[in-house]
Amino acid sequence: MMLTRSAFRLLPMAALLFATACQDLPEPTSPVDPSFNAQANPRAHTAQDLRAWFAAASPEAMALPQTVYAAHDLAANLLVFGVQNANAARGVQMALSRRGIPATAYRIEQAEPIEFMNLRARHRPTMGGLQIHWSNYVCTLGFNVAHSAGRSFITNSHCTANQGSTGNTAYYQPSSSVDSSPIAFEADDPSYSRIAGCSGGKVCRYSDAARALYVSGAESAQGVIAKTTGVNNGSLDTSGSFSVTSQDNSSTSFSGVVHKVGRTTGWSSGNVTSSCATVNVSGSNIQLLCQTLVQRSGSVIVQGGDSGSPVFRVTSGDNVQLVGILWGGNTSGDLFVFSPLKSIQDELGAFNATTSGSTPPGDGGDDPPPGEEPPCVPRGNSGKCR
Repeated sequence: MMLTRSAFRLLPMAALLFATACQDLPEPTSPVDPSFNAQANPRAHTAQDLRAWFAAASPEAMALPQTVYAAHDLAANLLVFGVQNANAARGVQMALSRRGIPATAYRIEQAEPIEFMNLRARHRPTMGGLQIHWSNYVCTLGFNVAHSAGRSFITNSHCTANQGSTGNTAYYQPSSSVDSSPIAFEADDPSYSRIAGCSGGKVCRYSDAARALYVSGAESAQGVIAKTTGVNNGSLDTSGSFSVTSQDNSSTSFSGVVHKVGRTTGWSSGNVTSSCATVNVSGSNIQLLCQTLVQRSGSVIVQGGDSGSPVFRVTSGDNVQLVGILWGGNTSGDLFVFSPLKSIQDELGAFNATTSGSTPPGDGGDDPPPGEEPPCVPRGNSGKCR
């Protein structure tokens, strides 16, 4: 299984599931009015009173639609109820009143819904290893970078509308069905061509990588990769994060164990079996030069949609060194292929992907306005953007 053009298509059933989820969301209503808390008085009641009222009232209040949490705030000496909107606040207020709980004993505040988080959920700020959506497909966000052209992320060249040609591909996280505002637009995807070492009838590059420029207001965390509950266990549930404390800008030859995080198979690892390998992409005339093969026999460590996964070494604890980007795998799913970070920068320009890094020397650039794509600079007679 080569994770080529398909990346991973959003099937009609997936679209149906997104639509169903959207129907479950509450209708927009006004925010919580501060007057709900006009009488709250943390000095009016004893801690014993509050504990008794919490036990009596919280089950009924939390059974109401659009309630988020109920808590006994010891520091404030108040009961606290988080709700999504004013309709929910009125429901909580009525439930507490029925229980004889005075308005001086509680505070109602607006809160965002709390959900199980995983690699396919909406995350802000964005980070490496999360699902991104483009056209009718999904891939993985590789890693956020400081680039001379502006705040960007790196994913695969084949995770663009036109592989090997810089266009205007819009990216969403996790999908346009969940959040219709693009987080970034394609900014650089060099062409594949006949270069030294390229076999007859093939077009080549040294990396399957493209850069997307973030829109203004789209929050991103540089040097952060999502971490799931464990390596090689198939979990997609997020449990903390990895910190990219260094990046390997010079190697094209690797050994030992490397890791990746992708939206389909999560956090997985394998042993480097070959470095600087020439790899033909199934079903195409594309050939990738000087790639690295990673295998874990008998285990599924890669599947469709993992395209773009950041590849890294664990240096200590949750600190990692970034080494490349995953773009392909075999049919069995026990072998993946990645492009080295050096090759990616040779083709896309220098960038910093670490937690402490700043923009490499250069223009620095500006983010485009919210929701707008970067300016298009025509290239030759093709009408394509640089």
